[in-house]
Amino acid sequence: MSAGTLKELMTLDLGHAFLSEEDRLRESSLQFENLLEKFEEQGRHMGDILIERGIVSQNEWEQLLNEMAESQTPLSTLLVNHRLVQPDQLGELAHQLKVEIKERTTRGASIREILKDEGVLDQEGIDKALETARDEGIRISQAVVSLDLVPFQRMEEVFKKHFDIDSVDLSGMEIEFNVINLVPDNLMKTNELVPYRKKGKKLHLAMSDPRNHSAIKKIEMMTNLEVVPHYADRRELMKRLAEVVVVPEKPGATEATPGAERVRGVAGDDESFQALVGSDSAVKMVSRIIEGALNTKATDIHVEPQEKGLRIRYRIDGMLYDIMTIPRDMGIPTVSRFKVLAGMDVTERRRPQDGHVSYDFENDHVDLRAATLPTNLGEKIVLRVLDASAILRGLANLGLDPLSLKVLKDLIHRPYGMVLVTGPIGSGKTTTMYASICEINQPSRNIVTLEDPVEYELPGIIQVNIDPKIELTFATGLRSVLRQDANVLLVGEIRDAETASTAVRAANTGHLLFSSLHTNNAVGALTALQHLKIPSFQIANALQGVVAQRLVRVLCPECKEEIEPKKIAQEVLGLTKKDKIFKSTGCEACFNTGFQGRTGMYEVLQNTEGVQDAIIHNRSEREILVEAVKEGMVTLAEAGKQKVLEGVTSFEELSRVVILGNDGANSEAAKE
Repeated sequence: MSAGTLKELMTLDLGHAFLSEEDRLRESSLQFENLLEKFEEQGRHMGDILIERGIVSQNEWEQLLNEMAESQTPLSTLLVNHRLVQPDQLGELAHQLKVEIKERTTRGASIREILKDEGVLDQEGIDKALETARDEGIRISQAVVSLDLVPFQRMEEVFKKHFDIDSVDLSGMEIEFNVINLVPDNLMKTNELVPYRKKGKKLHLAMSDPRNHSAIKKIEMMTNLEVVPHYADRRELMKRLAEVVVVPEKPGATEATPGAERVRGVAGDDESFQALVGSDSAVKMVSRIIEGALNTKATDIHVEPQEKGLRIRYRIDGMLYDIMTIPRDMGIPTVSRFKVLAGMDVTERRRPQDGHVSYDFENDHVDLRAATLPTNLGEKIVLRVLDASAILRGLANLGLDPLSLKVLKDLIHRPYGMVLVTGPIGSGKTTTMYASICEINQPSRNIVTLEDPVEYELPGIIQVNIDPKIELTFATGLRSVLRQDANVLLVGEIRDAETASTAVRAANTGHLLFSSLHTNNAVGALTALQHLKIPSFQIANALQGVVAQRLVRVLCPECKEEIEPKKIAQEVLGLTKKDKIFKSTGCEACFNTGFQGRTGMYEVLQNTEGVQDAIIHNRSEREILVEAVKEGMVTLAEAGKQKVLEGVTSFEELSRVVILGNDGANSEAAKE
């Protein structure tokens, strides 16, 4: 994958998405102030960037400095109070400034400083350029050329000498459509750039601002190509943009209101809308979104309606990241294009729909599961990228420690009984169950699965889609399967007492049954079954074992850094200052996230005689946990600690996923 800085251009994670507006503003303000402090420590001035970006004038900046000194009010608060920045824009501004700061730190002086130091412009010319830059929302490097204050040829020399960036002349150049098609129209238009050549794994961009680090990295991520920026005359560039960018026409049959957007039909007056859905612009946009997700190995694509447009987010290694915002006039055709690909009803916008997308990508076939949700601003779509490679890797490559792997393999090779997999949504339960039944899949066995929905097609296995609309539930489906001479059963999830009762009966009558529950740990599955009215003696008799799991991000092997553990890590992990653990730093190989991929953490509870006796006598979860640890079970926390000590993940990542602390189970088991 090409070099990129994903962390710089995607700032929103899952936790942030659920914050209140007040908490989100507080978090953005803190981020902004930390950035300001860091910038000042480097001997640089935040005001220079704010002025150059047209956010404040020189006089406004001086007034802000005076007010900060007098009232001790943070700069972020003053920017919002004076309406120089909207509250919801503060986080994005902090992100943009972070990119700008890094660019200045690595590249040197600003354009303004260079032009002034080399005598190209005097202060009056700089002030004039800054005023134009602010009024038109452009960079000073663009303003000085558009005002004819500095010849384009002179600016070419500046970019080459100080930033080692070559220029390109677009006049008369023939640009191939397949090169233009690599970058979405909205990115070209918003960032004033045109891709004009692709040579090998390098994509050459003509840019009015070739130091637009954020746009460059975003395009690298979406195209899986290394971007080579070139400085272009903005006046010529805008002409070429007008030629290559498809500007959508607003369909006459579309009635758009802030609360709901409706389409009347698929014929007659709605022909213009149908043309727009199938237009080159909508097709390109959807293709780039899907391919960008595949290039970054995202597991989910979120297409979300917002006030100002359509927000696109990817979930990568379990975290959500902002990718882009599509202009509002492209929102309906983009969503509708997704629905067409997924085989959904384009005219139905009031009810949730499910669908399936088959996409050809780099000589491979990719499946995506799509689901829509009506919101007050329009339809939201989430697409799950179905990657069968994790299943095919087998149990040994999921992250289990040697002891837990041995126990789990013993459980799944037993002739009958129930094996449960627990954990929150997105913890990899389905992968573990699929990998388990694939390992024991033999021609002599009849294996049947009940799923909602079937995520992966497994060869040699009978798979059934649950459909409550026709009264095919887990419970009714399981009763029917019991009459199909099955040896191994997989029930996607135990959700109710009827399903739990039928599953326990199946396990007690000679079937090997796999299923899942949503509990925090392995012992919690026992309590969950009791709450579903399953008698303790039946649980003890039917259950073979419980697997609890989580997924943690794996530190990038290229840039992980060995450190001395902090005090809290020493206390939780039982370390000393002499011990070493690793932290994430970030590099080009991992898009500056510090992580590459995820691995599992597991605890495998085996229903030994001691555990079985504790279940029958209705012992507490605590007592059963102590008994299980005494019998050799590795807890989730212990499995996670081991991965930190081995340098697989960081202490911070482990703390994000698992509640750490001394639960006392290991020490109590040791005493006994």
